[in-house]
Amino acid sequence: LKIILDAYVKKGKVLIPVFGVGRSQEMLLTIEALIKEKRLPEDLKVYIDGMVGEVTAIHTAYPEFLNRQLRGRILKGDNPFTISNFVQIGSRAEREAVFDSQECAIVLATSGMMNGGSSVEYFKHFAGDEKNTICFVGYQANGTLGRKVKDGYKEILIANTGNADDKISVKMNVTGMQGAFSAHSDVGM
Repeated sequence: LKIILDAYVKKGKVLIPVFGVGRSQEMLLTIEALIKEKRLPEDLKVYIDGMVGEVTAIHTAYPEFLNRQLRGRILKGDNPFTISNFVQIGSRAEREAVFDSQECAIVLATSGMMNGGSSVEYFKHFAGDEKNTICFVGYQANGTLGRKVKDGYKEILIANTGNADDKISVKMNVTGMQGAFSAHSDVGM
């Protein structure tokens, strides 16, 4: 909550690199609850990119495999994954619109360790602006881009092509939530 509100005040964006299965749905449920409780602004957009949308649709299609409370909500038509704040990104043009927008927003994008996927694209566009924040909610393995960012590298070479655009200057706020979200099966939905 504090991480998101700090970015909102600065009119920045919060990038949350997530794993497509499990962690992304936990994040959506957490954000939905904070909006519903009016602890986050009602107009806050949450952009969902990568595998997140497809996996979340499977959760909605098979609620019998979710915990009792979540299953009950979905079956009663109160699907927490489909609130108007959540916007699925479906094209390159939509992604570029998020890059260029001046609004405060949250972006949930795969892959969680930033070793590929749309999270890398958002990082490239958000990293140079100190109003923005990246928040890690999952493990970052050695050798991944996510680990380099988490470890505090201020300049990161994205690809070794000799192109100056491949070197990213990290000015954004880097934070994480170790232990707050578990990948173990005894915790979660």
